[in-house]
Amino acid sequence: MFNSAVELEQLYPLLIDHAMRVSDSPSVMKYLGKRNINCSGFGSGQIPKEIISDYRRRYEGIRIKHWINRNSVKMYNKSGSILRIETTINNSREFKVFRHPDDDKSRPASWQKMRKGVSDLHRRCQVSDKCNERYTDALASAQVEEKLKEVVSPACNRIKKNGKTYRGLNPWQEEDYTLLTFLAKGEHAISGFRNKNLRRWLYPKSDKLEKEEQKRYSARTTRRIKLLRVHGLIKKVARENRYMLTAKGQKFACALMTASAVDIKGLTKVAA
Repeated sequence: MFNSAVELEQLYPLLIDHAMRVSDSPSVMKYLGKRNINCSGFGSGQIPKEIISDYRRRYEGIRIKHWINRNSVKMYNKSGSILRIETTINNSREFKVFRHPDDDKSRPASWQKMRKGVSDLHRRCQVSDKCNERYTDALASAQVEEKLKEVVSPACNRIKKNGKTYRGLNPWQEEDYTLLTFLAKGEHAISGFRNKNLRRWLYPKSDKLEKEEQKRYSARTTRRIKLLRVHGLIKKVARENRYMLTAKGQKFACALMTASAVDIKGLTKVAA
């Protein structure tokens, strides 16, 4: 809820633009809680029949919507001063609930497909709340107040940690730009990423090489991960070889991706 419609009108176009930039198919799957995906495409699970992002201007306002197999998450400006984010579940069988099979308490509880009736309404609330939360987190990384320099400067400068000096990131250098593009994507928002996910993104042909060559590229990827960690852009998951993007990392990567997509004419308008 905003104090006035004018405040939301100033912010909303930036959120719409940001949502369209970061919401590719893997990201939409993550919003709706689908884990079976990696940076090279869909994982071992079944590929959804359709993944759609749609932007429409209606009489009431502008709506952006992302959906998979009739389940969706959307954002719109309602009644002028309300920013509304909403998850709609039409295909409940896409989700699961922990319950006794057929409500038979003599059988052990396990993860069962969500039912269409009101019996699993509590689980619908949990799923919808998490979807809204993930989508809101993705939108929160849009830069609407801070200057680009303020966001990216700390990670672009050298840093000293534990007596060792690490270089700063160079967003306009090809490999660093590719690295930051990986971070800006939303597909690792739930389960994080591993060395092999980043390696495949940075070096797409590495899987076709011999084992020794793969190890060499994995070592190079490890050094990139170390660099991201010392700058506070990612953090390691405890007791696992898996990494999660920090709030600082999400803000940093998305700010650069948004800035790099704006042409000089657009930058001139902003400066004016």
